[in-house]
Amino acid sequence: MHRLALALLLADAAAADPAPPAAGPLVARLQVGVFCSLDPMNQRPAPGTMSGWIHVPEGEITFHWPDRQVVPAQLGIAFGVRAQLVPGAFVAMGEMRVWRPGSDRPEVWDSAFGDMGGSVNFFRFDHDTELVPGSWRFEGWDGATQLFSAEFEVVPAEALPEIAQACGATS
Repeated sequence: MHRLALALLLADAAAADPAPPAAGPLVARLQVGVFCSLDPMNQRPAPGTMSGWIHVPEGEITFHWPDRQVVPAQLGIAFGVRAQLVPGAFVAMGEMRVWRPGSDRPEVWDSAFGDMGGSVNFFRFDHDTELVPGSWRFEGWDGATQLFSAEFEVVPAEALPEIAQACGATS
């Protein structure tokens, strides 16, 4: 019976199909993706998040699985968005909002968006309590104007072993 339940769960996870990313008129390029993120990073305060801080990478983020919106719930896996605004546009005091499955409030942090190279905002699974399957939504905002939205479906690691195991992460 346990194997049947696991098989059904994995089948449902494989069928997950998040909505395509949606970019507003100020966004020239919006990319989503998943990447391995096992190395330590710097941190900065983000009081609007559950942890109270966000990761600050030392170098450029490369999506190992670009354009992927289905993510295995595995420690060391990160997923997010890269947004580049149209030429001449810059948002110095923007805001990122990440909605976790079942949450009635998003996690929020300050973020700048511009027309040079694209800003990357992401979530990395650091703790078992963060491995929440279901629909996650990332939104970029400039005041009351939504810049973009992207959905991700987090599934059990067993549903995507090729990604979960590729990062060398263990839970």
